[in-house]
This record gives sequence, C-alpha cells and structure tokens, in this order.
Amino acid sequence: MKNIMVFLWLMLGVYSMHAQNLEMLDSVLNTQQNEIKNIKKVKISGYFQPEFQWAQSKGIKYPGGDFASAVDKRFSVRRARVKVAYHTEDYELVLVTENTEKGISLHDVFGSYTMNKVGLKYTAGIFPRPFGFEQSYSTLVHEGPERARFSTTMLPAEADLGFKVNYFKLKPFNFELGVYNGNATVADFDSYKDLVARISIDKKIKATKLSGGVSFYHGKVIQGTPYSYKTSSQNGLVAFVLQDTLENKKGDGALRQYVGADIQYAINSNLGTTTLRAEWINGTQPASSSTSDSPRSGTIANYDIYSRKFNSLSTYFLQNIGKTNLQLVVKYDWYDPNTDVEADDIGNNNKLNATDIKYNTLGLGFNYYLSNMRIMLYYEFIQNEKATHLNGYAEDLKDNVFTIRTQFKF
Repeated sequence: MKNIMVFLWLMLGVYSMHAQNLEMLDSVLNTQQNEIKNIKKVKISGYFQPEFQWAQSKGIKYPGGDFASAVDKRFSVRRARVKVAYHTEDYELVLVTENTEKGISLHDVFGSYTMNKVGLKYTAGIFPRPFGFEQSYSTLVHEGPERARFSTTMLPAEADLGFKVNYFKLKPFNFELGVYNGNATVADFDSYKDLVARISIDKKIKATKLSGGVSFYHGKVIQGTPYSYKTSSQNGLVAFVLQDTLENKKGDGALRQYVGADIQYAINSNLGTTTLRAEWINGTQPASSSTSDSPRSGTIANYDIYSRKFNSLSTYFLQNIGKTNLQLVVKYDWYDPNTDVEADDIGNNNKLNATDIKYNTLGLGFNYYLSNMRIMLYYEFIQNEKATHLNGYAEDLKDNVFTIRTQFKF
C-alpha cells in the first residue's frame, strides 16, 4: 500500500510539472504570436531610379535638376527612397528617406489616425500637400521622368510641414484641408502659414474610371526688404513697378495664391488601357527678380519681392499597348510665369528678364514594365518664348533632354 501511495505521489508531481510546462509554453507562444503580429504591422519598401540623360547643350536648366556648367551628359540617381511604415486598423506612421549621390535626406515623416465611423482622417508631419493631381501622384508610378514645370517651381520638394484633415464619408467625394509652413521641408522662419484645400471625386463605371478635383492654395511670403514690385503699364511700356514702401514694408506678407482644376479618365479595351489627364493652374506668385521658385529655405530671403500672375497646363495621353508590358506616353505642358507680359515686353530695361519667359514642353516616351523593374525612354522637346529684346533668347534654346531610366522597387 505504501508503495502505491509513493507511486501516485510521483505521478501527481510529474503531471503538475507537465501542466506548468504547458502553461509556460502557451505563454511563450502567445508572446511570440504578439511579436509576430507587431512585426507584420511594420513594412519596408522603396524604389531606386538610376538614369542617364543627354542634353542638347551644357549647363541647361531642367526641372529635375539643372545640368552643371560643363555637363551635357550625366549619370545620376534621380530618386532612391526607402519607406518604413507601421500600419494598424486606425494608425499609420511613415518615414521616407532620400538616398542619392547628393546625400541622405528626410523626404516624408508623418503619422495619421483614421476614424472610419465619422469618415475623418487626421495627418500631421511632413507629407505631400493636397493641391492638384501631380503633387499627390507618387513618383514611383509617374509615367514621365518629371512632374510639370509648374510643380517643381511652385510646390518644390513634393511635401511641406503641417497638418491635414480628410472627410471621406460623402462618397464619391473626398474633402481635404491642410495648413502648412509654406517653405517645403525645412524649418520655418516666419509666422505666416499657408492653407491648402481640395475637393476631389473618384468613380469607377464598368470599364472606365473618372476622377478629378478642384484645389485652392492661399498663403504669404515674408518680405525680406522694404521693396516689392508688380507688373504694370508705365508710359506705354509694361514693366515691374516699385510699390508704395509705406504700404509694403519689410516683414509684410506678399500674397501667394493658386487655384487649380484637374481631371483624369481611363478606359480598358482590347487596345489596352487608355488614360487621359489634364491639369490647369492659375494664380499669383511672389518670388525674386531672378527666379519664380517658392521658398525652400530656413532663413528669411534678403531679396526684393517680385509678384507675378502665372498659369500652367499639363496634359497626358497614356496608352498601354494591348496585353503587352509596353506603354506609350505623350505629355504636353506649358508654364507662363508672367501672364501680364508678352515676349516683346521682356528685356526692354524694365526689370523683365529670363524669369518671365514662357516654356512649352512636349514629351514622348515609352515605359516597359517588369515585375519589380521599369525601363523608361523619354525625349523632351523644350521650347521657350522668343524674346528678341533679351540677350540669348531671340531663338529657341537648345535645351531638349533625352532620358534613359531604369527603376527598381521592392
């Protein structure tokens, strides 16, 4: 009897130890499962765009980056971005860095929170502004080498620092309203803030897709000096005229205002997917005598303000060739930085110069898509206004550009 009791006691001990081991194993498995779930919420992706470009002349200006003074042929990495994102049902945290031969820099960093029940999404950090179509259209899938000249001039760096609220409950409409520093991705240097708003629609009807929107940008650029100029007629001559220095003082804000409209249409057929796009922008841009570029600096500019009324149009025709991986790209855009003047007004000793020249660009290209790679061949015919009174602009500049680009993504 005593031996039986000892045996039962030992069996009970073994069972107890086994149960404890199972509990520990369950605990370890649960911990590992939670860790795996958290790891799955983190995604790393990116793309890399090495390219070769040939320009008609050395040292030309180009929306994707000017050529050096002794360069008309160059290899470069146009973009190389690594994205780390953390996703949950409601939250999204994103970090994107740019890693090219020019260095490593921050491109985007933002967080967002979505409240699906009420149709609201809040985003804060550095991220693309909700103006127009091209600004929010990723360069990963962009069919040409560069956005339209307007985009790189007026909205540089593709992003700005601020916050934005989306309302998406009223389908198919999407409402976006954001407030930003107004000087791209660098630290702010004044108290003026820019407001950006957009109403867009996105609708699929059988084999077709229609989308579009209207956008509004309202902001100010601080005057670094007491002097500001606007174009006006003076003694029968269009010129930049100095504004009243009592009304326009150093530290005042010069109006920066754009309105835009865009539409995109795509249809699938036996010929392949055909896509048409058009985007029009109009507005007022305060900049300097030598450039129309928007602020992209962390310090107050020390130049006089030159305000110009401008407009821009970009159009696309995209045709996927049947069921092949080949795509035809035809793009035409213009950018007129000063709609108050004609070509003959420029260069008449009236402070109008090459910054006020209008440009038209026709781009023709092909894309060939592989699973994680794309090959692009693209030629841009860039034509400037012929300003007979401005030295060097009596004829069209030799600034056409041919681009061969490969894109890798992961």
